[in-house]
Amino acid sequence: MNFHRQLDVLDVPRLARTPITVIGAGAVGSFTVLALAKCGAECITVYDDDTVESHNLPNQWYRLTDLGRPKVEALRELVREMTGVEITVHVARFTNQPASEVTICAVDSMDVRIQLWRALHPRPAMWIDARMGAEVGKVMCVGAFGSWYEETLHPSSEAYRAPCTARATMYCASGLAAFIAGQVANYASDRPTRDEITVDFRNALIL
Repeated sequence: MNFHRQLDVLDVPRLARTPITVIGAGAVGSFTVLALAKCGAECITVYDDDTVESHNLPNQWYRLTDLGRPKVEALRELVREMTGVEITVHVARFTNQPASEVTICAVDSMDVRIQLWRALHPRPAMWIDARMGAEVGKVMCVGAFGSWYEETLHPSSEAYRAPCTARATMYCASGLAAFIAGQVANYASDRPTRDEITVDFRNALIL
């Protein structure tokens, strides 16, 4: 791809060689992988053991023809077709595999977040945690010694559980992916990143 129009905005060569792991290829994860590849990232690894179901199609980056396929395999094909980037995929959960320099947590369970954070050895230089509701989302960028981040972790039993019909929208998922890609671009371009970004899409608020 020709990145001429963004060469003065971000460090494309460095982004291309920055190892990135995305854990979860659902709503936020699928849009994030495509956004990163469109920005110039090439060393992307994705973990997810789930398959594409009909209720995924309105808020995840998949096609009708992907129904029943492993999400990561469908995503690999989509990214290849749209960017030429060949991502590495694993039809598996991320457990204690080595983390990349930038590791993005796009899972939908607080219990899993806690397990992942505690299992990361060594911790990545940049850990990005995306948390999504139907119309409000949060992106947290954590360095290797993010003690403040641990205070945001709590069991799933203490988390608000929205009804099945109020959990995800395409604009929240794709919007959070844009913020994640922007933070990764900042990191790869030696620009400051923000610890926490909260976005209320219904009321058009960024906190």
